[in-house]
Amino acid sequence: MFMEILLFTLVAIVIYLVSDWIVRRIEARRGEVLKQRQVIFFAVFLVLALVSFRMLRILLTA
Repeated sequence: MFMEILLFTLVAIVIYLVSDWIVRRIEARRGEVLKQRQVIFFAVFLVLALVSFRMLRILLTA
């Protein structure tokens, strides 16, 4: 149980960093800061979180 919590926490940290990197790449390509940066960050974060946590759940129950 402890390892599962630790694994999900580490994955969440990685998701946060990857989401920030993706949003910064989008901003760099556009050449300006996005007006709704928080919304776009949340959308990217949510998609990555749902996909990766589902994959983890499948791998941990297999």
